[in-house]
Amino acid sequence: MVVENKRVLVAVAVVIAVTVLSVALWELVVRDMFADESTEYSITISYEGTERERIRMSELEDLPEYSYEDVLGSGTNDSGPLVRDVILLRIDSSELSNDTMIRFESSLTLQKRTLSWAELANESNIYILDFTKRGTVKFTSPDTPKNQRVKDVTNIQVGV
Repeated sequence: MVVENKRVLVAVAVVIAVTVLSVALWELVVRDMFADESTEYSITISYEGTERERIRMSELEDLPEYSYEDVLGSGTNDSGPLVRDVILLRIDSSELSNDTMIRFESSLTLQKRTLSWAELANESNIYILDFTKRGTVKFTSPDTPKNQRVKDVTNIQVGV
């Protein structure tokens, strides 16, 4: 009976070790070999219900970055591009008025937040898409309480 239990434990340990090693190998090596632009994190941007070209993470990383200390959240530094710069990648400024409403959504967390272009374009307001450790972005600002941030932004709808 004791020998039988040892064999079962050894078999379970081997299965767990092989699983862990397989996942680690996939994460560190193999996944990057199969990655292409279609798997890169991106955000859908729409204007009055019509989808424009998606914004890829590499484009976000190319924009000037703004950083501030997150005193209302974790206390770490939040950094990323200004939201107004991101929107202007796909929406011409002539299509925007102070009353244009813009909604940030996450299909992953089901969070939403809507602000006007006047709020987002105001130089004294700092709204950014903060780069996360998960390879996504969150909509935030120095004055945005943690429960009003949109984590893992997947959609920006302009003119809602």
